[in-house]
Amino acid sequence: MKQILTMLLMVITIAAYSQKKDLVTVNAVKPKMGQKMAFEAAYKLHVAKFHKTDEKIAVYEILTGENAGTYLLVNSQGSFADFDTDRSDATAHKLDLDKNFFPLLSETKNSIYRYVDTLSIRPEVVAESFLVTRTYLKQGITMNDYYKEINRNVKIAGMLKGGFFENLATSYFDQLWDGSHQVTVSSRKLKEGFKSLEPGYFAPAPQGSPTFRDEYVKLFGYDAWDARVKILDNAVSKTEVYLLKLRKDLSSQ
Repeated sequence: MKQILTMLLMVITIAAYSQKKDLVTVNAVKPKMGQKMAFEAAYKLHVAKFHKTDEKIAVYEILTGENAGTYLLVNSQGSFADFDTDRSDATAHKLDLDKNFFPLLSETKNSIYRYVDTLSIRPEVVAESFLVTRTYLKQGITMNDYYKEINRNVKIAGMLKGGFFENLATSYFDQLWDGSHQVTVSSRKLKEGFKSLEPGYFAPAPQGSPTFRDEYVKLFGYDAWDARVKILDNAVSKTEVYLLKLRKDLSSQ
């Protein structure tokens, strides 16, 4: 029995300290005025040389909003353990960036996010076009209550009928060490492209189908609905919404 308990403790300890591959590193970079094409040409060469096999990079371009023209250089499926290890070619990698990349930029910003699968909808969907909502939460709110409501959103969205809900796919991320505000990001995957944002693009729900509120009240009650409205209204400081597209030509192949 003692041996069994010892082995069980070892398994629990290993599981507790195992590194999940759920971190996403995002470098937001904006080329200087008139340097967009030079930036793209330089970064294609950099990715081909340094990110073809290891540390693969997916590149996205923001199309709308105050950050239009900014590129997001995304390295996903990482863990904290990755920060303990330097690249074998770290010196050459940094020199290439210093010489051919950074001089073309007007600004850069690095962030780390954690992917939250329990708050995502149909994560298996693949797309190249996205509608991104970046939410800044107020200080002092009860995060457990907020996340509980987002989780309920996911549950109910999977129950609703109609083309919009049946094609809804989102990935949800928490930004880590994000400063004065807790920041969350929801990226809606537009597998049929930006045209699917047109009103009436998806077939409506069958007549008489329950609404989101109907299903929510059925599952959790009227009091919970009233509490939900207050929680969400009081939690959000501001939101930013923008269109994003994958730049496969700039990404690791």
